[in-house]
Amino acid sequence: MKKFIFNNETEGIYPLTLQITDYIKSIAARFIDDDLSFRIRTILIELLTNSLKHHSDHVTHIEVSLKNNQLLLKKLDKGLPLQIKTRHDLLKWPLPVELLDKSEIAVYGDDFGTLKGRLKSSNKLEFYTEDIDLQYVDREVINGLNEHYGLMIITRASDMFNYEYKPETGANNFTSIIQLGN
Repeated sequence: MKKFIFNNETEGIYPLTLQITDYIKSIAARFIDDDLSFRIRTILIELLTNSLKHHSDHVTHIEVSLKNNQLLLKKLDKGLPLQIKTRHDLLKWPLPVELLDKSEIAVYGDDFGTLKGRLKSSNKLEFYTEDIDLQYVDREVINGLNEHYGLMIITRASDMFNYEYKPETGANNFTSIIQLGN
């Protein structure tokens, strides 16, 4: 595992993205093609942009590791926990126990798809997307969701993407997993 530090400065996004991408190419060269390189850069840019928007008072740590042909890109920060405004609630981590009865929540939506989350615990959410048949778009649902387009982009570029809040340390942990090879 290698750790990188982002000081939440706009001009640092591109150089750090290149630095991390070069490191990944050095540890997984046989797996990295143009498509995978694009996915990795997209994920990194969105993770760093998220930090810039929401955690500018803190440094952000990016951890890169390779385990069992899986590339893990992890963003760790100590800003405010993720908040998701649904049509009925403002969800803040850790989630109240009564919300755990729901197995999933809608996070973001547009005319092409919906970003949803599977509740794994009061501190963990696993993101996934569902494509929308344009013929049956429910405008009320789409318009009622908060703006989390960056999370949609990361989820689509990842094979798995999740968020975990650590209340004991106040740490936010976003993890993108990309399957390399078979």
